[in-house]
Amino acid sequence: MPDRMQILVRKTDGRTETALLQNGSLWAYDRREDEASELVGALLLGRVERVLPDVKAAFVDIGRKLNGFLPIRESDSFHAQNGKAPLITGNDVIVQVKKDEKGGKGAFLTRDVALPGQYVLLMPMSRFVGVSKRITDPAEHTAAKALGKAVADGRFGVIVRHAALFARREDVFSEAEELFLRWQEATAHVAAVKAPAVLLQESPFHRILARDYAARYAVELHLCRQEHANAPDEGAETHQHTTVEMDALWQGNRVQQQLKDALSRRVPLPGGASLIIDEREALHTIDVNSGGNVSAPEGMSLALQQNLQAIPEIARQIRLRNLSGILLIDFIDMDDPAEKAQVANALEEALSGDRIKTVLHGFTSLGLMELTRKRTGATLREMLTQPCSHCGGTGSTNLL
Repeated sequence: MPDRMQILVRKTDGRTETALLQNGSLWAYDRREDEASELVGALLLGRVERVLPDVKAAFVDIGRKLNGFLPIRESDSFHAQNGKAPLITGNDVIVQVKKDEKGGKGAFLTRDVALPGQYVLLMPMSRFVGVSKRITDPAEHTAAKALGKAVADGRFGVIVRHAALFARREDVFSEAEELFLRWQEATAHVAAVKAPAVLLQESPFHRILARDYAARYAVELHLCRQEHANAPDEGAETHQHTTVEMDALWQGNRVQQQLKDALSRRVPLPGGASLIIDEREALHTIDVNSGGNVSAPEGMSLALQQNLQAIPEIARQIRLRNLSGILLIDFIDMDDPAEKAQVANALEEALSGDRIKTVLHGFTSLGLMELTRKRTGATLREMLTQPCSHCGGTGSTNLL
C-alpha cells in the first residue's frame, strides 16, 4: 500500500492556500492572490524586443514589467526539427516560461515547449523520445523507450515518466493525445492574437501536486465545495468540505505552526542535534550540528549516525522551503569515504520523492555536499515574509 498524501486547498481573504502533507508532516505549501497568476509552465505569445548575438539571447516582451530572457540556442532536437529558427526583432514568438521573474531578472523562456502529464512529458516542437532518469532498470528503460516511440509516432517529442510503467497502455496514449490536442488548440489562432498574450496557463497548484504524486502515493484532495468543479482526475480521491470544516482540517494538521517553524533559521532534530539553514541570493546552506548523543550503534561512527538521522528532515526542509539553485550541506565531518558514500546514497534516496528535479554533485574538496535543484516559483520565505526596512533583510542591527 503506497504512503498517503493529503492536499488541502482553502480560500481566505482573496487568496488561495495549498498545503501538501504526508502523515501530518507538511511537505509543500503554496500561497497566491486570486487575481495573480503563476507564469511558470505557461505558454505565451511574446514579441522579440532585442536580439543580442554576443549574449546568445533575446529579450522578449511577454506583458510583464520585465522582458523575458530567451536563449538563441535550444536543444539539438528542437533545431533538428525547426532549423536554425532565427530570432528577429519585432517578430512574434511562442515561448514557455521555465523560471518566473525574480528580483531584477526577467522570466527565463524557452521555445522548446514541454507540456507535463502524469505519464508523459510532451514536446510538440521536437521529435526526441526519452525516458525519465527515475527509470534505472535496463529492462524497464527499454520498455519505456519503446512505449514512447509508439506514443509519439513521429508527430511530437515525448519523455516517458516513471508512472507510465504502472499505468494501462491506453491511459498513456490517451494522455499524450490530450496534451497534443491542448497544444493544437492553444496555437490554432496565434495569427489572430496580438502579442503579448497568454496562450495556455499552467494548471492550479493542487492539480500539479496531484498529477506529480498520484503515481507514487495514495493522494487525498480536500477542497471547499465550490472548488469541486476544478478537482483533478489524476487518481486523487476527492473530498468536499464546508469552509468551517476546511479550517478545522488546516488547524488539526497544525499547518500554520509548521509554516512558522519552517521560517526559523534553526530546525531542532531528535537527540539535541539541529540544522542551521541560511538562504542567500547566490546559494543556500544547511549546516548539521551534532547533538548530545555520545554513543552510536556498534560498527557505526557517531558522525555517520547523526548525519543519517538528519537526512529525512533535510529533504523535507528543502521541499517545504522550496530551496533551489545551488545548495551546500555541511554534514558533521566524516573521514571514511565509505561513510560519505553511505550519506550521499541516503540523501539521494530521501530526495527521490521530490517532484522537482534535484541533482547531487557529491562532496566538494572542502567536504561539503553540493546539489542543485530546479527553480520553480518563490521560496517559502519569499511568499510569507518581506525584508525589514531597517536592516534590509540581514536580520541584524547596525551599531555604527
